[in-house]
Amino acid sequence: MIRICIKPTTFTLTSIQDDQNIYIDIDHRVNKKLALKQHSELVKAFQNVILYTINPVDSVPDIVFTANAGLCLPRLKETVILLPYMKYPQRKDELKYLKEIFSNYKTIPFPGTLSAPFEGQAELKWFHGGMKAVGGYGHRSTKKSFDILNTLFKKTYQEYNLTPPELLVIPLKSNKYYHLDVAMLEFDNKCIVHKQAFSVDSIKKLKNFLGPSNVFIIDTNDSFCLNAVVDGDNLITHKLDTRLKKELEDITGKHIKMVDTSEFEKSGGSVRCMTLDIT
Repeated sequence: MIRICIKPTTFTLTSIQDDQNIYIDIDHRVNKKLALKQHSELVKAFQNVILYTINPVDSVPDIVFTANAGLCLPRLKETVILLPYMKYPQRKDELKYLKEIFSNYKTIPFPGTLSAPFEGQAELKWFHGGMKAVGGYGHRSTKKSFDILNTLFKKTYQEYNLTPPELLVIPLKSNKYYHLDVAMLEFDNKCIVHKQAFSVDSIKKLKNFLGPSNVFIIDTNDSFCLNAVVDGDNLITHKLDTRLKKELEDITGKHIKMVDTSEFEKSGGSVRCMTLDIT
């Protein structure tokens, strides 16, 4: 497992990002010094990270959120990364830089449209070594996005003479959880979900798909606590209150490592958003 992060050397917010997600305040000026410090602490928390510096980055302020940079497809005989089709214009400009980062890997473009964007790892969670996957749509990607993705999975995996992953697609009911990686944390073929992010019917489908004992539900106003990464025996997440920290420890059995991501949360992302997994 390799994790990719982008050094946020010119992390900024611009008015073009208005309405991109509910967390953005276009009048807020990011403290660049603090953002760099927080990102450095995040990188130090991981066991194995490749840190890229992209220049120039003034025109691509969101490239720091590398979970959107692609989706690595598991079980294949080589590393294959599905490139994103971003919803917003300023994020589309990232593609040429992403191709540079992934120049040593095979890449596949996502054949998206404005009505069917797909923003990489942020949209989907893998389970059982890539035999199963869960996708969430409604505030960036659409149901059509996952119809395209499922067709692409079938084509790609059949080319490698492998069974395509079984895909469950469920809607995200709240715009606080505009990507699945804000609404769900996967660990050991299990998951934790925010109660506020899914309907009762969607949670029922998720339990049928993964097994009832493998789905844990938490009810908290801390939107970013599950925008986290399991790294060996550690669960890396943002600053938690004492009660929530114990709840996540009890559910996962992991040691909680907390990092401050407050400057990035003002643009709608935390630990998981800033990390891309390559297997």
